[in-house]
Amino acid sequence: MIRHVFLWKVAKGADPQEIIRILDELPTKVPGIQSWSRGRHQGAPGTSGALWDGALITDFATWEALQLYSDHPFHSDVVDRLTPMFADRAVCDFELPAGAR
Repeated sequence: MIRHVFLWKVAKGADPQEIIRILDELPTKVPGIQSWSRGRHQGAPGTSGALWDGALITDFATWEALQLYSDHPFHSDVVDRLTPMFADRAVCDFELPAGAR
């Protein structure tokens, strides 16, 4: 199982709810997503480091499935629409050990 983690910071003047709305279009239009969860940061800042405003976590069966997702035209359209709404973003992709959740 391949886990794709996407973090973002909302740009000044952007609507955080619109970001969520656009992201939520992805699993309805792009095949291969095995699990999908996303949310906005809640709670006060702690001493753990800089906070991200939101996170999206998706799981894929294989690296190839993640690549198909990344290359899908609708995913590219979502990226184009969202990029101006982000002050910063980060991605981390990794393979989960067998049996991990």
